[in-house]
Amino acid sequence: MIPLVVLDLDGTLIGSSGQVLDCVWETVEKLRVAGVKMAVCTGRPCGGVAQRVAQRLGPNNPHVFQSGAVVAYPDGKTLQVSALREINTKRLIEHARKLSFVLELYTPNEMFVERKTTMSEAHAKMIGINAIVRDLSDVAANEPVVRAQWVLTAEQLEQAADLQLEGAQLSTATSPALKDVYFVSVTQKGVSKGSAVRHLTDILKVKLANTMAVGDSAGDLPMLELVGHPVIMGNAEEDIKARFTHIAGNVDDCGVVPVLKKSLELKMI
Repeated sequence: MIPLVVLDLDGTLIGSSGQVLDCVWETVEKLRVAGVKMAVCTGRPCGGVAQRVAQRLGPNNPHVFQSGAVVAYPDGKTLQVSALREINTKRLIEHARKLSFVLELYTPNEMFVERKTTMSEAHAKMIGINAIVRDLSDVAANEPVVRAQWVLTAEQLEQAADLQLEGAQLSTATSPALKDVYFVSVTQKGVSKGSAVRHLTDILKVKLANTMAVGDSAGDLPMLELVGHPVIMGNAEEDIKARFTHIAGNVDDCGVVPVLKKSLELKMI
């Protein structure tokens, strides 16, 4: 068996129900008994649903949150935090105000919005986090903002992305639990799920070649392209699936279960 499996949440462990299915938890328990370590690698913050899933997957393991900007234990103890440059955060805020689009700012422990909308509240409910209403300029000036996130419709994507930020990078994701909504995360340049997984394997003293990663979206590519055993979910977009040999089933059909079982059969290098 291999020693480490890294798992995205939305579209991988969490489908349209908004929860991890019982079939997945049954298999997770088998891996834990066998000694396989499992870690969350998600765009979500360390709180709410993501924190509960991380606790159940590996209570004593570090996990990746905020699209790689935070590596932390389920109890919130942080091992690595990478903040955005204040100038970029301020430019995002100005752009969001101009377009009247939903922008979320995340610190290591909180989520902030300038106003609550139907879409922002649906997202907050989905991830199990209470969004704090606050002047985002004040947040940018006084808090370490590790990630900004647009919550958008398909029609809004191009306008939101029409902002060049030096020293920052964007990644896009979706969730089966919130259809027709796109999440565009902005993190410090060089910070991604890939950079965080590299840090995670260093902490756990596991070779990347002996690590499995499972994901479903473009934001997962940095970690999938890094590990020795990448797996893409069957519900991923076709152009992403075309890049990988190992394709799992659909998230709503317990598609990750055979993948988890396969980790017990793989041999370490």
